[in-house]
Amino acid sequence: MTHTSRFVGIDISKSSFDICILPERQVATFANTAEGICTFIALMADLVGIERLVIEPTGGYERGVVDALLVARLPVAKVNAKQVRQFARACGQLSKTDRIDAFVLADYGRRMESKVPAPPSPGQTMLVDLVSRYRQLSHMIVQEKNRREKLTCNAGGRTREWIEETLRFLIEQRQSVIEAMTDCLKADAALKSKAAVLMSLKGIGLRTACFLIAGLPELGHVDKGQIAKLVGVAPLNRDSGLMRGKRMIAGGRRPVRDALYVAALPAIRFDPDMKALFQRLKAKGKPGKVALLAVMRKMIVILNARMRDQSSKDD
Repeated sequence: MTHTSRFVGIDISKSSFDICILPERQVATFANTAEGICTFIALMADLVGIERLVIEPTGGYERGVVDALLVARLPVAKVNAKQVRQFARACGQLSKTDRIDAFVLADYGRRMESKVPAPPSPGQTMLVDLVSRYRQLSHMIVQEKNRREKLTCNAGGRTREWIEETLRFLIEQRQSVIEAMTDCLKADAALKSKAAVLMSLKGIGLRTACFLIAGLPELGHVDKGQIAKLVGVAPLNRDSGLMRGKRMIAGGRRPVRDALYVAALPAIRFDPDMKALFQRLKAKGKPGKVALLAVMRKMIVILNARMRDQSSKDD
């Protein structure tokens, strides 16, 4: 092969993954196993001029491939699945198969800008898993509480006992996850420093700090406009011609935004600056949710600046 910029799209499922290499449009399929991933990495090692390998999140099935690519120091980028699908439609690609998806990912990497994130530390990877487990347990606890609430007064005692037993187990395990998150922060100096910076803002506690570290690794590495868009708290213009539409938020990372929403509630009570901002907007006639959203945006901008300043000191 002659030296040229190459882009590799990787479409992953539970049992296998398909790749497409552009510009040659070379395709291949590998088993999503240790042996299959090793064979794939060997192929990539022999390939000259790889500009970008593009992959979209698939609920964890991509982790083995991504970890292997990072170890091999290959430029792998995770991209937003919704944006890739919109890109495919814009290109007139309406069909959808594994090989077509791999081609679309490679073409997306070739035509659109994508960033290669820094490899996460073992502590960061562990924290991501713990935060994910915390959310799963919280969701299951809500489900069990709803089931308990819907029991009729005459419902059998055994059913209620089983629900109560399950609830106790889930709540205990969630508490164990919180303790594990605390231990994870203590064991990693970099994570501990980040958590301390985040918790320096009123309203941000241990859990919210962990949610932000796990779900928003870009904190401190992008500007205030970008961080607001990543979270989904930046008002977007809807203007066309003489029409001036209502500004609304869209997109962003909902789990991070939800965590920030919970943090903003105590912030407007106990942080003088956030309280003043909230009351000023309310006095202007802004709805409560709009005022709270402005507080969330200010909080994430402040946190982004503090994390950037901390990174500068560490360097």
